[in-house]
Amino acid sequence: MQMPQPEISIIMITYNHGPYIGKAIESVIAQSVFQQTELLIGDDCSQDETFKIASSFAAQYPDNIHLFRSSPEPLGPHRNFERLCRAMRAPFVAFLEGDDWWIDPHKLETQLALLKAHNACSFCGAYTEVVDERDLSMRSKSSLKLIKPSQEGDELDFSALIRGFHFHISSVLMRSTALMMPDWIYSQYCLDRPLYLLAAQHGNAVVLHRVVSVYRQHGTGVWASRSAWERAQRSWSLFHTFMQVFPARYCILFRRTLSEILWSYLPEVLYQKEPVPRAQARKIIHLSVVESPYQRLLLKPRLTLAALYYAYLRLPHGSAS
Repeated sequence: MQMPQPEISIIMITYNHGPYIGKAIESVIAQSVFQQTELLIGDDCSQDETFKIASSFAAQYPDNIHLFRSSPEPLGPHRNFERLCRAMRAPFVAFLEGDDWWIDPHKLETQLALLKAHNACSFCGAYTEVVDERDLSMRSKSSLKLIKPSQEGDELDFSALIRGFHFHISSVLMRSTALMMPDWIYSQYCLDRPLYLLAAQHGNAVVLHRVVSVYRQHGTGVWASRSAWERAQRSWSLFHTFMQVFPARYCILFRRTLSEILWSYLPEVLYQKEPVPRAQARKIIHLSVVESPYQRLLLKPRLTLAALYYAYLRLPHGSAS
């Protein structure tokens, strides 16, 4: 017999999250509205204890937790995510990867109330704490890092969502009708930013101004383990796809934002202690300037010239990449 339709579907993709997934699932169970949810876990052929741990929770809560396993080959994160999207039954959907966790037991309840009060909004995002387990010695309350909106206000429109990465996906609750997976999304390195922009075509994002989740950075994380140059290349590809699929009137804003994102990767290349190829720094500078010459050369000429000085004259020599 099929259980009554849940109010919220929770999508949890996971791969080799054995040390972390128990905490992630427990944080879902701790939600005040857990009995009104379905947790869909997609294990993508993990080689550790992930599936075993998730199976034990599914056995304890068979009405609420449903486990999917890829076989015989991994699907990859995007297809794994899509598989869970096809299985969800609720009018609202939340997201939590197997190595992150929720710290506010009223997250879903509060966000659900916000979206019901803001009928024109397509999703709700909140604040996320970043825990870098690669260097726990650096963690302190004074150095607490948050992912949160970079501008004031209770709602963010499409343009605002272009300008900044305001929400980690673990902080989001979305209307299921606003969740779209077009063909072009499968060739992108990430899902979060495309999903936000696609949803924003149906309505603004409403902001819950408090910390509700934790994003865990660790050595095996897909994004955190990438070099600055690899991240720059993937960001360039993503934003150029955005310029092709979204209305042309936003093209300049996409370019300016991409220029800032590329520039943000530069310090990692310029100031790391070990020798790095000068070519990487020069390529990042070139891409950033090309995307928004006005922004880089006219608004911030000193910063641009200083970066060029370090890239051409001060960096240790290394092999080009």
